[in-house]
Parts: sequence; C-alpha cells; structure tokens
Amino acid sequence: MKRAITRGWHSMKEQFYILILLFIYRLFWSYFMYKFIKDAVISVLLRYPDQNAGGSAIGRLLYYIEGQLALGNDPDVRRWLWMLLLLSAVRLLVSPFIRAGLLHELHQERKGERGLFFFPGMRRYGLPVLLFSVAEWVLSVLPLYWLLPRMYGLLLNGILDYQMLFKLVPYILAWLIYLFFIRKLLLYMLFGYTAGTGILSSLLVCLRVLLPSVGVSVVMGAGGLAVLLICGLSAIFSPGLPAFLLKQLSPLPTILFKMWGTAAQYHLWCSKTFPQ
Repeated sequence: MKRAITRGWHSMKEQFYILILLFIYRLFWSYFMYKFIKDAVISVLLRYPDQNAGGSAIGRLLYYIEGQLALGNDPDVRRWLWMLLLLSAVRLLVSPFIRAGLLHELHQERKGERGLFFFPGMRRYGLPVLLFSVAEWVLSVLPLYWLLPRMYGLLLNGILDYQMLFKLVPYILAWLIYLFFIRKLLLYMLFGYTAGTGILSSLLVCLRVLLPSVGVSVVMGAGGLAVLLICGLSAIFSPGLPAFLLKQLSPLPTILFKMWGTAAQYHLWCSKTFPQ
C-alpha cells in the first residue's frame, strides 16, 4: 500500500497540468452553482419558518405543503429544476471523459512515454468509460428500489420530529458502503479495459488487493476530509478575506487527493497485473 501511494505521488507530478485544468473546471462549476443557489435556493429558504420568531411544527408542515404545490404549478420553480437537471447532466457526462483522459495518461506513463495524453485519451476511451459510468449509475440507484419505501415513512415523520431522522442513518450508511465497493470494482475493471488486459482479470485483481485498496481509499479520504475541516475551521475562527481565499483554493487539494488516489489504485493494480 505504501509503495502504491508513493508511486501515485510520482504520477501526480507527471500529470500536474491535468490538476490545473480540473481546478479551472471546478471553479467554473462552482460559479454556476453559486449563481443557481443565489437566485433560486436562498429566496426559498428565506420563507422557512423561524423558530425564534414563533415558528412551529404546523408552520414547517405548511412550508413543505406549499413547496409541493409549487413543484407542480409554479413555472419558475420548474424552470429552475430543469436548469439544475441540465447542469447535473452536463457534469455527469463530462466526468467519464475526464476519467478516460486520466487513465490513458497513467497507461502511457507506465510504458515510459512522455507527453500530453489527456485529451487523446478522452477521445479514445471517452465513450467506453461513459458506458461503464452508466452501469455504475444504474447499480448505484438499484438498491433505492428497496430502500426508499422504508425511508419514505421516516422522512415524513421527520418533518414533525427531527429525532426520527436518526433512524435513516443505517440505511444511508449501508447504501454508501455499497456505493464504495461498486465504484472500486468498476474502477479496476476500467484499468483492465483501457489497458487491454481484460475486465475479468482486473476484477480478480481487485478482490486480491481489496484490503490495501481500501487502505489507500481511507488515507486519501482522510486527506480530503482534513482539507474540508481546515476550510470549515478557518471560516469559524478567522472569517473574512483569508477564509474566503482558502475556500476558493480548496478545490485544488481536493482534486489532488482524488487524482492521487486514482493513481495509487492504478499502481496497486499494476503490481499484480505487471509484476516486476
């Protein structure tokens, strides 16, 4: 595991230009989401009953009923929902092409090649990786067919009693663990497909290195969580321009840990697929 993380860091240095490109992409995405939240969400949240001003459970219930009526009758609400759906669809469609470019870059680095392989990788493997992503999305929402009916009653009761929402935690936690392993299996299958070594063999490699693979994910996840904690604490204890600048730069280390984690998983896969 340690060797995979170290080699993943060396790969990160070779792909520094991808890190900068993804950081700029995240900045544009954050800007559009900021405009959406400012224009559509904040105005709705301001109508939420204030408990300090005498807001009651009945007031909150009327707020939710008004929201349900607006979803079906208010054209402005539907317009904002369609815009959010469009932005989310664009994000979902772009992400597989980014992953395809990153994987192609890793393969070329393993072969000893040097150059800008990110965009050729997007053209070459973008559509196949998109199909893998579609399979991932389908498998991700499949358990919700059984979970949502059990969660729906708890959500309705949680409107009047927030303590009921704690009963949702086991369901959400089980779903997140399921998502974690589905994404890991499909990632290793992508390694095999884009490298031409076979999907099934890469799936077997994933099962063989499952424990160190989970360890790499925990280490990288801890790094990303540390970034979020630093940003949150800076906003609490040092609000103002420093916290604002740190918040704007926070996507950079977040992307770094994600790319580093993918590169480390790749080298873990290589250690079993191309043993030296």
